[in-house]
Amino acid sequence: MTRSTGKFADLTPETPSRQQDSEGNSVAPVPRGWRSTRWWLSAGACLVAVVACGLLLVHACARGGGGAQQEVSVHAAHGPHGSVAGVPVGYTHDPAGAATAAVNVLQALTQAGQGRARMDAVVAGLVARDPSPGLRASIGVGRDRAESRDVVNIVPAAVSVASYSPLSARVSVWTMAISRGAISDGAPVSVITAWATHTVDVVWEDSDWKAKDTTGQVGPTPDQVVTPDADSPLAQPIQSGYYSFYVN
Repeated sequence: MTRSTGKFADLTPETPSRQQDSEGNSVAPVPRGWRSTRWWLSAGACLVAVVACGLLLVHACARGGGGAQQEVSVHAAHGPHGSVAGVPVGYTHDPAGAATAAVNVLQALTQAGQGRARMDAVVAGLVARDPSPGLRASIGVGRDRAESRDVVNIVPAAVSVASYSPLSARVSVWTMAISRGAISDGAPVSVITAWATHTVDVVWEDSDWKAKDTTGQVGPTPDQVVTPDADSPLAQPIQSGYYSFYVN
């Protein structure tokens, strides 16, 4: 798999290289775009997409009372079965449920990192009790982000389940990102696309799939995967039946 050295890595929850924390553990670095409010690739949020093998029936109902948070009920073949504070939760205990959860983990982390969801809600709904050092680092820098006018949409192009057991699964997600924004106020708007591959390790906790670890690297681009290598995740069977909707 060819790895790019361009700045497209800023668009994804993980970047190719790893760093060390204060205890010497190897951790996934923070996306460069999250570190600077001036860099337009840092701004924006992801498209919260839901992978489902079947028809979607969405019903929203607001709680009564001033200041109460809106709840959303979502019914799909493999989940999610609900949305809490804008975070999709509730997945079936099977490979398709694990794949659906993995996609939404990536998108929810990006959503929170761009200020359009609360990271505490993402952690409560989609993260395991004992996440990896790299995932903890990404969670830490994604907290309390200010919302931006710019937008980064991340959409899964191909999802495959590399390994599965009733207790854990490893899911590969090949994504396309589309970013629209400006470097500074008054600057011309630019649009850029990028491709990345993510590996998401999920575990079955509290009757749901939760993220234990996420890693990622830039690429491949579509022209590089016409005939993927045998060890490429794209050479494995991919999930079908994809649907998506916006949560604003």
